[in-house]
Parts: sequence; C-alpha cells; structure tokens
Amino acid sequence: MPDEMHAALKENFGYDQFRPFQEQIVRQVMDGTDTLGVLPTGAGKSLCYQLPSLLLPRPTLVISPLIALMQDQLDGLPPSVYPLATLINSSLDSSEAARRIAGIEAGEYKLIYAAPERLRRQEFLALLQRVRPSLIVVDEAHCVSVWGHDFRPDYLFIKKALEQLHNDEEPPTLLALTATATAEMQEEISKQLGRPLSPVLASVFRPNLQLEVMPCTNAEDKMRRLVTVCMETPGAGIVYANSRDRCEGLAAMLNKKGVAAAHYHAGMERDARTAAQQGFMLGRTRVIVATVAFGMGVDKSNVRFVVHFTLPESLEAYSQEAGRAGRDGKHSRCVLMVAPSDKTNLSRWLRQGEITLPVVRDTYRALKERIGRGVGFVSPEEIQAIVFGPGGMDQQSQTLLRVAISVLERCGLLIRHVDSGSSFRIEIPRAPDGAREAIDELLKARRAHEDRRMADIVGYTETAECRHVAIARHFDEDLEPCVKSCDHCLGIAVQAPRARVAAPTASDVPDIGRVILECCNSLPYPLGRTGLPKVLTAASDSPVAPDRCKQFGTLEGATLKSVRDHIDSLVDRGLLTLDRTGEYPLLRITSEGRAALRGGEEILRNPLRSASARTHARSSAKQSSVPSDQAVESNEDSDDRFERLRAWRRIESERMKLPPFVIFHDSTLRAIATIFPPDLSTLEFIPGIGPRKLENYGAAILAVLHGEAAEP
Repeated sequence: MPDEMHAALKENFGYDQFRPFQEQIVRQVMDGTDTLGVLPTGAGKSLCYQLPSLLLPRPTLVISPLIALMQDQLDGLPPSVYPLATLINSSLDSSEAARRIAGIEAGEYKLIYAAPERLRRQEFLALLQRVRPSLIVVDEAHCVSVWGHDFRPDYLFIKKALEQLHNDEEPPTLLALTATATAEMQEEISKQLGRPLSPVLASVFRPNLQLEVMPCTNAEDKMRRLVTVCMETPGAGIVYANSRDRCEGLAAMLNKKGVAAAHYHAGMERDARTAAQQGFMLGRTRVIVATVAFGMGVDKSNVRFVVHFTLPESLEAYSQEAGRAGRDGKHSRCVLMVAPSDKTNLSRWLRQGEITLPVVRDTYRALKERIGRGVGFVSPEEIQAIVFGPGGMDQQSQTLLRVAISVLERCGLLIRHVDSGSSFRIEIPRAPDGAREAIDELLKARRAHEDRRMADIVGYTETAECRHVAIARHFDEDLEPCVKSCDHCLGIAVQAPRARVAAPTASDVPDIGRVILECCNSLPYPLGRTGLPKVLTAASDSPVAPDRCKQFGTLEGATLKSVRDHIDSLVDRGLLTLDRTGEYPLLRITSEGRAALRGGEEILRNPLRSASARTHARSSAKQSSVPSDQAVESNEDSDDRFERLRAWRRIESERMKLPPFVIFHDSTLRAIATIFPPDLSTLEFIPGIGPRKLENYGAAILAVLHGEAAEP
C-alpha cells in the first residue's frame, strides 16, 4: 500500500514525499478507519482525500460548505485528476446538473464535490445509495458544531445521510477535516457525525507567522495605523472588518492613501464579488478589505499580511483567518487591532446575530400553523417572511431560521426529514414534556459559550506571554515560547495608548427630541421604551448594532430613565405612539412626528445642553483670545442671533432652491447662536457642521453673527 500511495503521489501530483501528517491520514483512510484530520491552513488537507479518491474502488464524495470553495479546489486539481472530478451545487443550470448526475451514475467520476443541502434531497441520496461511495469527506468539519464560529445548520443532516447510506452494505469510510479544533470541538464533531473518529492532530504553531496585537485609541487611530501597516508591509494583504459599510469605507480610505484596495462582502452582487476576488488573486488589487465571507478556500499562498480591524468573534476564528497569511511558508504578519470599545462592540454584534427565544418560538408557531401535527412540506422563504417580516429576507435571517429549526429538532419539537425540491419536509410530533425548559437551557448554554469565546479572544489581546503559546494552549497544545515570531518575544509589542479622544456625549446634543425621532424613524425594526434608550445610550445590551443605526450612542452618558422620560414626553405630545397590537408595545413615529422632523423647529430642548454649551463657549473663547464675558451673553442675545441666522437661511434656501433644513436644522442654528463662535476653528466643532458646510457657509455665518454684511 505505501508504494502504491507514493507512486500515485508522484504520478498525479508531482510530489516526491508527503507533507507532515498527510501520509498518516491517507493510510488511515485507505485502511477504512474513520478519521478526523486537524491540519493548519496551508498544510495540504485536500490531498488527504484527493489521492485516496484515485485508489479507492468507488467514488469519493466531498461535502463542502461554499460554492467558491468547491470551485477553487476543482480548479486546483492536477491535469490527470481534473477530468475525474465534478461538483454538484446550485450554480449549475438544470441541464448541466442532470448531465453531471448521469456521469456520476455511469461511473465517470472518482471525486464528487457537493454542498451539504444536497444530502437533504431524496433523489441525491438515492443516487449515492446506487453508486455506494467508498469515502465521504466532510470538509471544514467545524461547521457541524452548533458551538462553532462557522456553524452551518445543513451540516447536522450529514449524520442522518450516513445512516441511510449504510443499508446492508459496507458503510463508506468517513474523513472529517478542519484547520482548528479544540478538544471540545473534536468531541462535538464526532458526536454530530455519529461516529468515533481517530484523530490526526498537527501543531497549530506556524513559526513563519509574526503575531502582533496593536492597541489603538479609537477607530480613527486604527485607520491611521492600518495605512501604516499596508504601506510598510510589501505584498498582498487581507483586512478583516465586521460590517459591510466598514469594509467599503476602509477600502475607499486606503485607495485615497495610495494603497490599491477593494472590498468584499456578502451583500455584493455575485459578479462584483467575483471581480473583487479575481482582482486580488491576480495581483491587480494589493489589499482586499472583507468580512469573514472572504477567505475560506481562497487559495492564495503569498498573502504577506492579515489585519483584523475589528475583533474576531473567537480565538478559533482568529486562528483560521490569520492563518490565511503565509501559506507558502514565508514570513508574514498577522496584526490584530484593538481599541477600548471593541469588547462592547463585539458583545453587541454577537448578540445581534444570536438565536433568541422569540425567533425559536415564532418559527415553531409558523411551522405548526402550516403543518399541524404530522408531516408536511413548507417553503423556507414563506416561513422566513412570517418570522422576520418582509424586510427580513437577508442571509443572516435565513441562517437564523435554519438554526431555530435545528434548536427545535434538538429539543424534540420537530423532525426535519429529507427535503423535496426547494421545500422543507417537517414532522411536528406531540410536544415532549419539558420542551420549553430544554430550549431555555440550550439557548442559555449557547450564550454562555459565546461569552467564554469572547473572553478568550479578549484575553489573547491582553496577555503578556508569547502569542503562539497562548493560541496553542487554547487548542490543548503545550508549546515553548516562539522566541522570534510574535511581538512579545521580539520585544516590539505596542503599548496601549494612554490618552483617549473624548467621544460626544448626551450634553452635546441641542435638540434631544429630534435625535429620538430620527432614531425611531431610521431603526431597522421598531423597539419599545426599553430598547430605544439602549440604542441611543450605546448600552452593552443594545438590541441594534452600531452599523445599523446612525443615531446609535448619540445620547451616550444619559441615563436610561432620563431618555425614557423624554420618549414619554414625545408620546404625550403625539409625536410618538405606543403600538400595543403585538405582544410587546412598540414605539412608532406619528405623522405629526414626521412633520416635526421636516419642519426644522426645535422639538425638545436638551436640558443638559445649556451648561455644556456655556462651558464649551468659555473654553472656545479663551482659546481664541476672546474675553469670556463676550462669549456667553443673555438669552435675549442668543435668541436674536438665532432669528438672524434663520433669516439668512431663508434667503440662502431661496437662492439655492433648497429646503431650509437641507442647509441647516434649527437645532444647529440654535447651537451656533448659543455658543456664538468667534472664528471658523470654533465653528467647526459645533454638531451639525461638517467640513463641506464649514467651507460653504462658515464665512457667511460669522458675518451674520458679528453684524457684518454677508456675501450673497
């Protein structure tokens, strides 16, 4: 057998010898031993099944989570193997899919790639029962774990599919592969696949990767340091961020600084994503700024640096994503940027994407209404629309629906059978005793697990020991300090910045009513008297993430009770209403509230503003060498300036043929009148005045304030 293996390795792949651990995995597979192979990125996992596929008597089926991953692996096959391989997924039209399935049945292929959802289709399972594969490979096997960072609900059906493929015949050998797996994860993979697996574990230590943690003051400081890293590190780089807007903004910023960059995220059209990936692979784009949607299966060996602009969700995720650097074995940098607010932001982001009891409950109700008790077929899109509403048809909601179904199945409230076409085949049995408690415990355990994972990644950023030692310990491996492959061992660790740039607080907002109405009007979904204040004050348990609401944190520093009081005042005035038609009262803006937003008049003056404005004015006046007694005057003087500014705005709006509020809101004019800025440098710090408005209107505003003739 060894001679046959080495001959096939040389003849088909051109290698004289195996990489470490490859031969052991291949030998176990050829002996029929169910195996778990844990090899770091770049260690050659794909050869561990590609080579056996040529030697085994019947085909090898590879379950892979992503279409792009399948295509990349197919395209990377050597010429002698390529004609013997095919893939089956949703990217194929019906005629091409039928042609390939006929080829599988005819024995034309030794290597078959398929998405996990294919195993839920009865016709595909029947095909596998006829061709009787010798080997089934679960690639990216960590996706099978409900606690994993890349959980794919359809992976949970692999166990049932394997059971159906047994029959009375000899069962196919099982090979599970992943780049990272703790001892807990290894047990979970074996449990979810339904077989004991013989592990082959490589070290997670990759000495060519220089691990660094870069403490930053805030997002602006991160951007400055990111430019420096990209400019001082030659070669291709990947920058990871956790929101689509952030990816687009960082790519635009890097391009302005002379770094050829592109963005990549799941919200892009397929052609745009393909173009971005190809540009990076071909070297036309040096840096790609992406969400974690990019990277799995991307076979670019010469990535010289990976930067995490935002905290990854776990140490496992970081190890995989950072591991995409230096796959060719050459020195590469892995930089993790961290700011004081990152832990709170990560917690909020994870909470936004977690499965909750209301989602599980609504999913069960929707399924039960459609099916009753017994077996029936449902459209996943229809159930998704019921649970999340017409606006919840995105990929995240689709994933949450599938996770909710898996939670219900684990708790005995439903059984998901093999699908029929695009419909789910669901069985609703009699609800077992304690089902609600089981759901509560499962969700509680899931949240606790997420909290532990977050604590692990935060602990990694704060450790003073060798970074490689810290990561190895997380994966139950003992390692000596790397000496020269991390910032601590090299003595180049960046010290945390001492000074923090003060963030805007509630006292900086002139019109607190306008902020509340604008927030309520722009939320992705309505909230109640508890949730809305949490968004406005940037509470750690805010139900809405920062990137989904422009007013997020605008009233940071205010108490939740004070914001609720302001909300109640707006309700009393008829600008907001509490919709009590659902299970929970939800705040909705009324037509009067919308009219108030359009009008430009002050809606609800911020009681904290007066003291703050006077303090700011005195400070500004002192810095500008203007006597402080000239900076703050009586209310009558402020009102007079406000009226002069409104008159100027009306003239300007007629001249520009623009609505007055487009030029400035009343709240901004009121702030200008109160602060009475002596010069442009003071004026630019007033909320509502950006660089463009300062350039367009700054001189005219000062002329109006100080009694000079303004230019038309």
